[in-house]
Amino acid sequence: MKKYLMVAAILAVGTTVLAEGKIGGTKLEETVISTENFETNAQEIPKNVIIITSEEIKNKGANTITEALKGVPGISISAYDGGEATIDLRGYGATGSQNTLMLIDGIPMNNIQGSGYYSSLVPIDMVDKIEVIPAGGAVMYGDGATGGIVNIITKGLQNRENYGSLGIEVGSWGTTKGNINYGTRVNDKLLLNIAYTNYKSEGYRDIATKEYDKDDTKESIWLRGKYLLDNGSIEADYRHNESKDYYTGSLTKEQFEKDPTMSGSTEGLADSTEDNYTLKHTQKISDNLDLLIYGGYEELEYIGDSSWSTHYITNQYFIKPQIKYSYSDNSYTIFGGDYKEGKSENKIFKDNADKERESYAGYILNKTTFGKWQFTQGYRKEKLKYKGYNISNYDVDLNEALIKRKSADSYELAINYLYSDTGSVYLSYVNGYRSPSIQDLGLWDGELKLQETETYELGAKDTIENTYISSSVFFSKTSDEILYAEVQNGVKNNHNFDGKVERKGVQLSLQHYFDKLILRENISYIDAKITSGKYDGKRFPGVPEWIINLGATYNFTDKLLGNIDMYYQSSTYGSDDFKNKFGENNEYTTVDTGLNYNFNGSLQIYGGIKNLFDEKYSNSYVVSENGISYSPADGRNYYVGFRYNF
Repeated sequence: MKKYLMVAAILAVGTTVLAEGKIGGTKLEETVISTENFETNAQEIPKNVIIITSEEIKNKGANTITEALKGVPGISISAYDGGEATIDLRGYGATGSQNTLMLIDGIPMNNIQGSGYYSSLVPIDMVDKIEVIPAGGAVMYGDGATGGIVNIITKGLQNRENYGSLGIEVGSWGTTKGNINYGTRVNDKLLLNIAYTNYKSEGYRDIATKEYDKDDTKESIWLRGKYLLDNGSIEADYRHNESKDYYTGSLTKEQFEKDPTMSGSTEGLADSTEDNYTLKHTQKISDNLDLLIYGGYEELEYIGDSSWSTHYITNQYFIKPQIKYSYSDNSYTIFGGDYKEGKSENKIFKDNADKERESYAGYILNKTTFGKWQFTQGYRKEKLKYKGYNISNYDVDLNEALIKRKSADSYELAINYLYSDTGSVYLSYVNGYRSPSIQDLGLWDGELKLQETETYELGAKDTIENTYISSSVFFSKTSDEILYAEVQNGVKNNHNFDGKVERKGVQLSLQHYFDKLILRENISYIDAKITSGKYDGKRFPGVPEWIINLGATYNFTDKLLGNIDMYYQSSTYGSDDFKNKFGENNEYTTVDTGLNYNFNGSLQIYGGIKNLFDEKYSNSYVVSENGISYSPADGRNYYVGFRYNF
């Protein structure tokens, strides 16, 4: 640990010794679309906005979406034995992925089942930038944005002929990745693009059962078309994803310390197929009127083959119209709404009724500018309907259960003061909610309530000389939090948590730009505590207090750059340890490093080492009455690849 602290100290000293030159306000001039579905300057967003550009992704040596997000203040990332990584924004622990909305080009990726998203199948070469908005999106997107949103913005279709990219990467454990992207202009109005991604890996851990001792595979095909209008466009997208994840179970503490690669107690296959169809229309109706409308259909088939078999098919239709009226200089009102209708069919227990979920909402968001002052107000009203569920083995009309509760409303109030050309300070209040997903209600216990979270935030962002800084302090209160945990006598079900949870935190992000050197420091502190109920006074499990990233990118020449990043995460209580009975565990520090050589602007060769010092830690740390269970993270691994753009 001492050597890592020495590295941290050197980097920290370097930020003061090397402070020279200016970079202007380029970071704050980045446009953001996540909060309003229309482009807005980052300086004018009253949130702790973090924008990861394609240049920064390259500088960091990130080869996937989750690697690009690693170290972002407020974000913790976990993955179960090679499965799809989940994002936890601002300390929700085991339910982080249900409290963070993942979007691609402004359209939510979280499916109606509530089982996650497939960000790993988005080729990193197609990413223009990633927007992270903590406590953002409650009014614009509604359900599930209590922690915030992460929006993956892809590179738009280009109005030229015959362009694209090709990439191949190989790494440890027989891992291979490949992607190809091709676009063209059919005529003056029509643009087309197709992308294909393939992934295969033996995985870090052993699997004892021959039936499941096979390579993990992921495959994706993405078709996009865009028709240009005089003052707008119509875009159509189709994405098909397939994933086969052969997994092995968790280990005891003794097994984990002896050999984290060994096979666990349970093994199986998680097999999923997903299809997404979307259609989006944008139109500049007049100088002060803009229209956006998108809609589509998504279907997910999931087969779980293990000691407990699962097979379900889930689908959802959705539509979202929105209009923006600009009534003064940098002052406008957005009116919008959305409708979703989804169904899940259990293919094994066919005597169970199909589970359905329907929601419809309307919202209004207003921004008024007076000189350097900006005021934002937002309100969202949503109605929810459920069919085909049982609660606690008794037939209960969930519609009545919801009607008896307050409506699914969201509120937002914010003040933003632009004190200079590059800096701003803001104060915001957000009231958001989360409703049970289809997956949640499959195993529900007790009365149904909607989860509600209130967040207060004070922050500032600026560019000073060669340094960009974004910082915030926040306080949130959550009532009726939806969890999968023990309800009584050791039985686990989804239910509303008995007690309120408070989360207090500080987020700080700095980037320093020099002639050939870029330094970055990202620090996040979250104190998550239970403040009422039977676990009053206990730490909320599965949430690390500290997450720190210190990194550097150095341009040795115009063509060669190298990067190194240190990541530290403090210990946590196990994700089921609401009693804080088994103590904190799983503190770790990892280091990643890489090189990238650009031959002529078109061809890049890159390589690197993840987890350079082979740190032994766990992606998932779970506690039950039977003891502690560990899901080991990958050890030291190597990779090399190339990208060719044409």
